[in-house]
Amino acid sequence: MAYSNKPMRRSALIGPWGVGAIVPFPNDESLMIAGLDMWRYNDSTPFIIEDERLQRRLGVQELRWPPDFREKNADPKNCFLKIPAVRFPTWHYCPFCGTMQKTTLYQQQPECDCYQWPNGRKCNPSFRHKRKLIPERFIVICPDGHIDDFPVAEWVHHNSGHVYNPATCRIRRSTGGASASLSGVFYECSCGAKRSIAGATIPGALAKIGYQCKGAKPWLGIEADHDHPCGNPEIRVVLRGATNVWFADTRSSLYIPTDGDSTQKKIIGILDTYFDILSSSRIEGEWNRVPIDKLAETYHLDKDELFEAFIRRDRGLEGLSDISEDMTEDAYRLAEYKVLIKNSGSDAQRFHSKNYPIAFYDPIISKYFKSISLVHKLQETRAFVGFSRTEPKEMSISERKKMLRIGDDNWLPAIQVQGEGIFFEFNKSELENWAKRPAVVERLKNLQTAYKKSRFGANSSGNLRPEFVLIHTFAHLLINQLSFECGYGSSSIRERIYCEKTDNEYGMYGVLIYTASGDSEGSLGGLVRQGTKGHIEDTVRDAIRNAAWCSSDPVCIQSLGQGPESCNLAACHNCALLPETCCECGNRLLDRGTVVGTLDDKSIGFFAEILE
Repeated sequence: MAYSNKPMRRSALIGPWGVGAIVPFPNDESLMIAGLDMWRYNDSTPFIIEDERLQRRLGVQELRWPPDFREKNADPKNCFLKIPAVRFPTWHYCPFCGTMQKTTLYQQQPECDCYQWPNGRKCNPSFRHKRKLIPERFIVICPDGHIDDFPVAEWVHHNSGHVYNPATCRIRRSTGGASASLSGVFYECSCGAKRSIAGATIPGALAKIGYQCKGAKPWLGIEADHDHPCGNPEIRVVLRGATNVWFADTRSSLYIPTDGDSTQKKIIGILDTYFDILSSSRIEGEWNRVPIDKLAETYHLDKDELFEAFIRRDRGLEGLSDISEDMTEDAYRLAEYKVLIKNSGSDAQRFHSKNYPIAFYDPIISKYFKSISLVHKLQETRAFVGFSRTEPKEMSISERKKMLRIGDDNWLPAIQVQGEGIFFEFNKSELENWAKRPAVVERLKNLQTAYKKSRFGANSSGNLRPEFVLIHTFAHLLINQLSFECGYGSSSIRERIYCEKTDNEYGMYGVLIYTASGDSEGSLGGLVRQGTKGHIEDTVRDAIRNAAWCSSDPVCIQSLGQGPESCNLAACHNCALLPETCCECGNRLLDRGTVVGTLDDKSIGFFAEILE
């Protein structure tokens, strides 16, 4: 591409930037990361990431690290590996005289050609070098993922009595007047047409000038998709740096260790010996679990694991369970949950966790949890599968991937990070009994309504479960407390929730608080140490007590809906909200009242007894 090298961390290409995102660079340059077809690799460098579970989940053959600007290629003329980009927006203007120029996607940053305007306005002739033009601030985005330049020429000439001629017309951008609003930004053409940008952001404004979405995909080099026209009427004019221009869709996975050769040999031996015998006793094709469970007890194996092994052998599957693009996120996490609730892995593997029954800890927290696992080592793989515009949009993985390339290559960019964590397995009976309390159900009625109206819950078939809200809020409160006590930055600690939002098909009640950072902060040992006996009890107690009062109370605790799409109750920046990188739900579905109770009824809080 026609621009100089600009360094970028490879992890940034998974988020907050990625294919189709506009990246602002110094010296007023604006570039868009190009599609995966244009990414080039050096075969001699190991870029492949091994994570078979996630590959099957995403339906790809490979996961690859993004090329790093510090790694060299074999070609001496182009020694450093690069991530290609295109220039977008293509409309630029001079910051001094306002002259506008439309470039191509592959052009160098344009310079002002000092056009002599009728009013005598011209760049300062004493300036030694030509002035670099600045990219236009306004662009057009489409809910279907398309993006285009703001139609400057069409906008300024609409109903002006003048006809735009690209060969003769020169457009100038100016700001002035007493207003700081859009009415103070003007486009003026040399033919005499002049118009401010006021009203351009109103829905339907572009349709009035005859502009429709052209299906433009600049990151793929497509300025107008004539074969697949879009025509979506919900196109919007926004600032190029607005937060709704690009939303990344990433999927993550934890490495799951095997329990050792001995366990696998036991399972294989049982299958070889008893599969045909038990298969003949099936009733209407359904396996009888009773003899399989007895075999598991005899050979000291997990009952569910052995039963799933019979099912996989019956379906002709080897190794991994039946993983596909169509499976839900909760179904995918079930395997991780089963590993986290027991001793798993070893220090020699990429995952190592040690599970402690809650009786090992102080009785102050024994009522609320079943066990706590200290995860000394974990490996997380994060893959970039696609993006959306205007708002996060629910799409299948296969549809997401179509936006990233034109060709038929079957790989996705990803990164791997190492870390540590603490896993809390909640007391199932206590949690379910608490969720059935009439006061708890009544408390969450407003949150249920907001969730159903939001874009995240519009397609949900069931009601939002109080158990999920509680576990999610507890995770936020604990992350804030751990950040304070351990010294980790709050943005470097994440949550991974093992609880279904609406259904209860898998019976998962847990949350993993972990740090998985690309640098040394991810595995310093401080988080695991905080989860040991004598430490975690104080951390949980202090987190609950600090949540009992927010500096915004009583406004916060009495809120009937706040935050994005009113999907929070008692949760604000002073008590329960976290950096966006920490939360799986975008700081939604939080309520401090489910943890500590309300001013009127403390019994609503699951952890209310700790406050006493």
